[in-house]
Amino acid sequence: MSDDTSLDNENRELGTTDTDSTEFDPSTDSASEELIKAVATLNNTDPVELPLLADFIDPEALDALFRPREDGTPRGTDGQVEFTYNAYHVTVDSRGTIYLSPHKSAGNN
Repeated sequence: MSDDTSLDNENRELGTTDTDSTEFDPSTDSASEELIKAVATLNNTDPVELPLLADFIDPEALDALFRPREDGTPRGTDGQVEFTYNAYHVTVDSRGTIYLSPHKSAGNN
């Protein structure tokens, strides 16, 4: 994560959404680890107190989508994956951005 102390709240400051975002370097950082750090920061909690990411998505598969190939070359794709983790709708994109917005369940209308 490029800034371990806080998330980028640009979207929230603009008043357009309740989405928080954080950036990571796909060539050196683990998407799953950065996601856990970001959610812990938003919840003001220790990462070990969060639900297991593996109960929502395979962390190894998530990391494999965004890390460089085995020979070190970048993936060279422009894509994203979306899923729900804890109370958040999560989007991770190939540019190295994780977007977190409150998950709206049927009971939260």
